[in-house]
Amino acid sequence: MSLGSALNAAMSGLTLTKAQLAVTSQNIANASVDGYTLKSVVGTEVYNTATSASSVLSNQVQRQVNTQLQSSYWESQSDAAFATQYNAYIKQLDQMFGKVGDTSSIPNLVNTFESALTSLATDPSSQSAQQVAVTSAQTLSQSINRTSNSVQEMRRDADTQISENVDGINSTLKGIESLEDSIISERAAGRTTVHLEDQLDRQLESLSSQMDIDVGRDGDGYLRISTRTGQTLYSDKASELKFTSSPTLGAGVEGNPIEVITPSGSSIELNKYDLQSGSIGALVSLRDEALPDTQARLDELAGQMSLALSQQTAEGVAADDGGAPAAATGLSVDTSSLKSSGDKIELEFKVNGGETRKVSFVAVTDSSLLPLSPDVTADSNDIVHGIVIPADAASLQSQISSALGTGFDVSVDATGSLKVLAPTSPGAIEVTGLAAKNTRTVTSADGAELPLFVDSRDGGTPYTGALENGGQKTGYAQRIVVNQAVLNDPSLLAGESDKQNSDRANLIKDRLTKTEFTFSPGTGIGAQNAPYVGSISDFAIETVVKQSLVAGAANTAESNTSAAKVISKNAYENSYKVDVDEELVKLTELQNAYAANARVLKAIDEMLDTLMNII
Repeated sequence: MSLGSALNAAMSGLTLTKAQLAVTSQNIANASVDGYTLKSVVGTEVYNTATSASSVLSNQVQRQVNTQLQSSYWESQSDAAFATQYNAYIKQLDQMFGKVGDTSSIPNLVNTFESALTSLATDPSSQSAQQVAVTSAQTLSQSINRTSNSVQEMRRDADTQISENVDGINSTLKGIESLEDSIISERAAGRTTVHLEDQLDRQLESLSSQMDIDVGRDGDGYLRISTRTGQTLYSDKASELKFTSSPTLGAGVEGNPIEVITPSGSSIELNKYDLQSGSIGALVSLRDEALPDTQARLDELAGQMSLALSQQTAEGVAADDGGAPAAATGLSVDTSSLKSSGDKIELEFKVNGGETRKVSFVAVTDSSLLPLSPDVTADSNDIVHGIVIPADAASLQSQISSALGTGFDVSVDATGSLKVLAPTSPGAIEVTGLAAKNTRTVTSADGAELPLFVDSRDGGTPYTGALENGGQKTGYAQRIVVNQAVLNDPSLLAGESDKQNSDRANLIKDRLTKTEFTFSPGTGIGAQNAPYVGSISDFAIETVVKQSLVAGAANTAESNTSAAKVISKNAYENSYKVDVDEELVKLTELQNAYAANARVLKAIDEMLDTLMNII
């Protein structure tokens, strides 16, 4: 090796060692800085075939980051952020509902009302017993009101937080755009970008906690960020999320979507699959699913309780076509009391002596609602038809006959008596049940049923389960109140003033605690093909139990995702964190290497001096 070659090798080694010393010193100095990644400079040996000499080329500073562990950590962080945000709201709900045995819980208030009715039934003429019963009913309705109002307030809070998160995400995306521009500029100038890449990772980490993202780089190494379904959030330029909060968001009102506005100006709505993780995903899920589900349970409880106490049922009686012998038999029922939207006619029949089928005719005043959705009734096996009222005998007969089709003989007389017959021939249809259900809307009328609970709209509207204007049941838990007529005259709970007895108090008590009803599976209690059947009291208990189960699941999810996040975070941080002891050892080794290269240079210098002196 010539002196020139030796000099070149020593100088390149000295340059590399100097760069490595600087990076190692920087590693030690920043070891405790959050997010600082281990840096290194690796040399590449260069061999000159002409001179048979070797030298070392110093490469750019590199970061020691395991991208697989990084991606896993960001994903786990997104899941944990979702679970933590979700559980924060669910805990509030759980506290509001309390436990079944809590004094202020809805099930306990139902029991208190039942006890008051029991006392009233024992002494119907007691004014104090009447007042206690009315007060218990009012306390129950007010508790349902407060809980429902709180649910809607939480929806509005979630909606507001979505807006705040959108602002935060837009700010983060802009920060990412600025850093990526700087990285590209520095690379073009041949300068190191590792410090900017550390900052970029912090921004991406922040973004991953806010929403579910997919981070990658294209073939040219440029950053690309998208949602899980492929909606682009960043590609050369940052997209912008757009969202308008709804301060008047109420029951049955859908919140506004989140849109992605691309740099070119096109707009795309994010769907639920884009929002399955991250804090903003949790807020959207709460606003659009969890809280409306809770509201649905409260509305179902309030609606069924109101109907339970006020609904009158006329059962069908045997009927035939008058022939001798009869060629068609079936049942007839009085439908003259069906005057409110939501009133029903229920028909049951057997086909070929086997399977029982059910048909419900639900009264509506708005023909544009037809055809009705099958989920208007709770039983998924129910065939649902709408009938438009008011209707005279001919119209009612035509509507029912048209819905049933051939195989039935339908007639309605001037008094409103509906007759549904089927041929008596073997293997034909057998009518097995027919009933008309109407809601009693006034407090002074025959019968023990009473519209004790009404809709507070328009000064107190009878609750009939009307389907018009989005459905009376939607948000009813916020509006259920005790009938003002009963508040003014508690003796109505004991019947008419001239014939007070225990019949009404016993009927109300039995309708609350003994009579079974089928509840909508849309509440999350029961299944679509197996809806929950039980008393009003039972369903009140189920609402609290359901909320407790939801809270338990949310708490478990937060614990599990937080634990997974800690594990993935530790694995990720261990892949890049600075081990000070190792770096100190490396520093000593580099100092020795630097000294060795310096000695080589000194020896070469002395040899050159000697040669110059000889010359």
